[in-house]
Amino acid sequence: MHLIDIHAHLNFPEYDGDRGEVIKRIREAEIGVINVGTDLKTSREVIKLAEENDNLWATVGIHPHGCQGDTLTVDWGELDKLARQPKVVAIGECGLDYFRLKDNDEAIKQKQRELFVKQIELAQKVGKPLMLHIRETYDEVLEILEKYPAVRAHAHFFAGNSEQLQKFLTRGDTVSFTGVITFTHDYDELIKQVPLDRLMAETDSPYVAPVPNRGRRNEPLYVREVVARLAELKGILPEALAQQTLHNADKTFNLGLF
Repeated sequence: MHLIDIHAHLNFPEYDGDRGEVIKRIREAEIGVINVGTDLKTSREVIKLAEENDNLWATVGIHPHGCQGDTLTVDWGELDKLARQPKVVAIGECGLDYFRLKDNDEAIKQKQRELFVKQIELAQKVGKPLMLHIRETYDEVLEILEKYPAVRAHAHFFAGNSEQLQKFLTRGDTVSFTGVITFTHDYDELIKQVPLDRLMAETDSPYVAPVPNRGRRNEPLYVREVVARLAELKGILPEALAQQTLHNADKTFNLGLF
């Protein structure tokens, strides 16, 4: 395996017409992928993909957007069972996301917090890291995580500030960046601050395709462009960055690659 995309959604409907071809392309390119669950249904789907393909892994969890409705019922017994499957490597994506909430949506915010804490406790129980989804809530997520120092976390699609980044690093956590870094310089200085052994690459497919595929459906094959840009910012060869991120993913998610 030459590369790994640590956050994608190949189970999503955008791939219903050619999922097999997409997986074939990444297999031929020797790229691994961690597909991410966002609820019980998608968690089952990504486990199935992982069990059918030796270069795919899965995470299971409930996205904070699951709290947007009036009710949220989670079969925690089933999620616990799914979390223990051999090819499940993390719990999530979970976290806090208040981006589309009105200021008075405190009830939904509280539901998100409760949902997040229960998934942290599940991660602690099964001994697997968290796959974090965070938008405009970095300080609150970090405050909650302070109560669980033994639980490691990975902050996907990192968009916090330098101070928040340092707090994650101090905890021993890792971060990743998407194809957005190929068409904006907003993250350049943050990436330069991340030690090589804490850095990973992702596509968040089918979203945010990198240049030169911007505006099209994304797919894990394009993690190559993300790695190339990360390498440029870190001042090393793409091959070296690819190997480092592969080792980082192996260590963080216990993939058993080395």
